[in-house]
Amino acid sequence: MTRPILPAYIGLILMMSASGGQTNQKQTIPELWKHEHSAVPCGDSPIPGRRPANWDCAILARRQFSSLPPEAVVLRVESFPTREAAEPVATPASIVVEAVGKVWLLTFAKKAERSQGGQFVTEIGPMPIPSAPAYEMVVAEADLGPDINALPLQHKHSGPEIWYVFTGEQCVELPDRVVRARAGDGAFAPGDTPMTLKIMGTSKRDALFIVLHDPALPYTTHVDWQPKGTCQK
Repeated sequence: MTRPILPAYIGLILMMSASGGQTNQKQTIPELWKHEHSAVPCGDSPIPGRRPANWDCAILARRQFSSLPPEAVVLRVESFPTREAAEPVATPASIVVEAVGKVWLLTFAKKAERSQGGQFVTEIGPMPIPSAPAYEMVVAEADLGPDINALPLQHKHSGPEIWYVFTGEQCVELPDRVVRARAGDGAFAPGDTPMTLKIMGTSKRDALFIVLHDPALPYTTHVDWQPKGTCQK
């Protein structure tokens, strides 16, 4: 059996008022786990498009749209000097966020396309995306240390999950392989695939993670799959 939770290696939305902008209380995943027990909290940021500095993880933005390019799709990562420069060139399949002191434009698009005025960083993919009547793009940032590795974070998404790593190193175990990424790398895992995250080494790993899914389907689901620990091999 499965039970719904929220995003990759994360879980239920924090029970707090985003409208109140309450960021004074530190939100650390291991401490919150002691109280939640069944899920690792990653809440909607009270600062739209940006993670509070005292939160381990925050959902930065969500966007729904109706179509994707008919050809092979990649996630294009570009940086801009300001939000005002990025927002006019965003497409319906784009989201503008802020992280590590920069403005990022994240766009699902055809390979080799570029946005005017942006600095190209990388393309992640192409990736398989199930056909759907509509899509939701969810962008989050998580700055996590290896203390989360002891938590049971097995889950799957109804669409692909994509990472762009700012600092540190991560390994995602899938049933048939591992997907590794370190600072400056992008990576992805296909939808409907059991996975679990490991932070490698002793330092924290800061990364954006993006899930593209059919909003009519569960976004993230806990699974009773037992990883083999291949990230440590």
